[in-house]
Amino acid sequence: MTYLVIAFIGALFLIYSLTLRQLEKTEVTGPMFFVIGGITLANLVPNNGGELKAGVDLLLPFIELTLSIFLFSDAAKSKLSVLRHSFQYPGLLLFVALPLTLLLGIAVGLFLFAELSLIQAALIAIILTPTDAALSKGLLSSSEVPEKIREGINTESGLNDGLCVPVFLIFILLAKNPESAITTSHVVSVFSRELGIALLVAITSISIFIPSLNFAMKRHYFAQNTSPFLLLGFAMAVFSVTQYLHGSGFIAVFVAGLLFDKFSTKTVRTELIEDSEHIADFTSLMIWCLFGYACAYLVLPKLNFEIVTYALLSTTLIRIIPVMLSLLFTSLNLKERFTFAWFGPRGLASIVFTLMVIDEQIENKFQIASIAMTTILFSVFIHGISTKPIADSFKNEK
Repeated sequence: MTYLVIAFIGALFLIYSLTLRQLEKTEVTGPMFFVIGGITLANLVPNNGGELKAGVDLLLPFIELTLSIFLFSDAAKSKLSVLRHSFQYPGLLLFVALPLTLLLGIAVGLFLFAELSLIQAALIAIILTPTDAALSKGLLSSSEVPEKIREGINTESGLNDGLCVPVFLIFILLAKNPESAITTSHVVSVFSRELGIALLVAITSISIFIPSLNFAMKRHYFAQNTSPFLLLGFAMAVFSVTQYLHGSGFIAVFVAGLLFDKFSTKTVRTELIEDSEHIADFTSLMIWCLFGYACAYLVLPKLNFEIVTYALLSTTLIRIIPVMLSLLFTSLNLKERFTFAWFGPRGLASIVFTLMVIDEQIENKFQIASIAMTTILFSVFIHGISTKPIADSFKNEK
């Protein structure tokens, strides 16, 4: 049976590769295609649920490492010169819109799910607060979309994953021990530790990596056929070391990517990032297939009015309202503000948080997971379908 599953996934990659251009014309993205494939696989190969739970422990590190590679490559493609002039937008998104999104998500969760406690509603909200720029590739790669929007969305996505980690860990701690008291000093301590260790590891690793890379290339130690593994290995090492030291691995790899963009040469940067992204794309599509497989058991059988309503609101208004408010007094026009507000797709970071909840002893954890996974599922399709039309609408303005 295992080989039949592998054969099915292999067939998905084959069909996807052969029909990619046609799929793009129909606005079917890679994650959409593989989620549908995963749901189909679940119907062809029934599972008793036990094997699905057993796979969570193995799947979580795999997804975390894949996410770390994307965060590094996204940051390494950022133009710091643009960010210096446009950081006000991701700054407002991170420090104004993000807290408002979290609070609104908690309020809606408490209203729709009376059986959930405040901290359980907060867990759902924080799981769905990080965004994934990888699901907006059609927008980020379009030269027609203003650069300030593309860089702003990309930077927000890279940093909000890391900023949400300490908040998520505190909520997890409270959910496991509802009677415990978390002090303000404890919260500050967690944030300081996560951020401080992340910055230390990022700066130290880059200060060693860049000179080593230049040294190897000048003396021709560097082999062209190993280039895809170079940044993969570096991003994985930075993330893993930071996590081991109890810092935020997601912030560390993103900061390391920004520093790599700043201090590496353009030729080296472009070639290495492109090579490594192909491998990251492969692993992420496999994750989306497994996500679709899990949805067949944890989402589709449990859909009800409340879950669907929350998922639709979380995908749309729970993000749109805070972002529109946070950007109200900027120089952006209405369409540019709406583009920022609309493109908050939930992706790998939300999946990581969901798996971490399932792996803990928390009351109502499977309901929390079902609500989160339903929202992620809706986001994959809603944001996937809308990416190309919105990107093309900027072309019509020129």
